[in-house]
Amino acid sequence: MPAVNSQVTFFYYEDIAAPEAFYGDLLGLEKTFDKGWVKFFRITALSYVGLVASAEGHHNASDAKAVMLSIETLELEAWYARLMERGAEIVVPLNLDQPTNKLVTTFLLRDPGGYSVEFFRFNAGV
Repeated sequence: MPAVNSQVTFFYYEDIAAPEAFYGDLLGLEKTFDKGWVKFFRITALSYVGLVASAEGHHNASDAKAVMLSIETLELEAWYARLMERGAEIVVPLNLDQPTNKLVTTFLLRDPGGYSVEFFRFNAGV
């Protein structure tokens, strides 16, 4: 199989100023690429979320958001505390009292464009 160097998930917006602040300031992700109308924020060493102004990109921003950015982390509670301290609007709060047979423990927030951003941790033994 040919090599893959990295991965980028692109989200499209009418205006990328608020999403840029969300991913850069609120989440604290490092901006690694900025051409004005397209910006990359690093999630891991080789994965990124890309923000695109729909007037310049291959797709248009739309009200339907059938894509979710899921970020897997062993430090779920630390991320939750950090985002709560920064005033993030949590859509589904962290619930540590979930059944032990559940695949993941998770919390969910929504970015300014309406895309879901999930932080999760796989549960051992499931």
